[in-house]
Amino acid sequence: MKRSLSVLLILLISVLLMSVCAEKAPKGPQSVTVNGVRINYVEQGTGDEVIIFVHGYSGALGNWKYVLGLLPKEYHVYALDLRGFGQSENPGSYKLTENVEDIYAFSRELGVERFTYVGHSLGGKIGYKFALDHPDVLKAMFLIAPAPAHDFIPPEQRAAFIGQITSVFGSQDMLRGFIAEDFATPPSEEDINEFINDVMAGDPAAKEECAAWWVSTNLEPQLGNILVPTFIVVGAKDRLPLDWERRYASAIKGCRFEVIEDAGHMVQYDSPERLIDLLTSFIKDVSQE
Repeated sequence: MKRSLSVLLILLISVLLMSVCAEKAPKGPQSVTVNGVRINYVEQGTGDEVIIFVHGYSGALGNWKYVLGLLPKEYHVYALDLRGFGQSENPGSYKLTENVEDIYAFSRELGVERFTYVGHSLGGKIGYKFALDHPDVLKAMFLIAPAPAHDFIPPEQRAAFIGQITSVFGSQDMLRGFIAEDFATPPSEEDINEFINDVMAGDPAAKEECAAWWVSTNLEPQLGNILVPTFIVVGAKDRLPLDWERRYASAIKGCRFEVIEDAGHMVQYDSPERLIDLLTSFIKDVSQE
């Protein structure tokens, strides 16, 4: 009898431990089809606070691995691969508005009513447009080293610039030297290789089309129409001019702005702990307003 009770107790403890581990552990990659495109994503956490992470140019959801690993379990998190990047489908068309509508449809398909949008670099420029087009579903917006909101390349130079960018992001050797300047702290060889593999998985057509609207779309005149609580965080060692980022932040009513001194463009690699502190504090403040 005692032995049976002991076995039963062990089984109960095992089940409880498995439940706890399952709750804390992120789920493996999943996919959902929105706007006719299969979007790859990961999900973790079970809380009421929902966050959707959107990567930068030629990136993938793996770019968030350190940040996701630090987030408390009470945040219900989704990180996705944009169309044409990572493991998402390559539909052949990659307009800014299509990316915005994919994220909107993604939230609707998964039953997310309102969420905090977190975007890095190109994901930041998508965030500006998303906040203008779908403010009703946003609780807050947290942008990390957002790509320029204005059309920063003169028309006569755009073709050459796009050609240079797509060449760099289409060559492993060229990319290895280029991305080293995006980190304030030299990344591990494993991180560099993962980053390069994610970039090389992207559709060349997506890299070209996204680069085109990245440099030619001017959203700056509309930033004053963004009413969603916004926080822009940049690294002091980013190659993008900090004055641009300050200008965008000042254009958005009530926008918070912070510079992290020991970070470059890839803030989520250089200072993930600081990012988490800023993000979670921001979400809590917005919830209390």
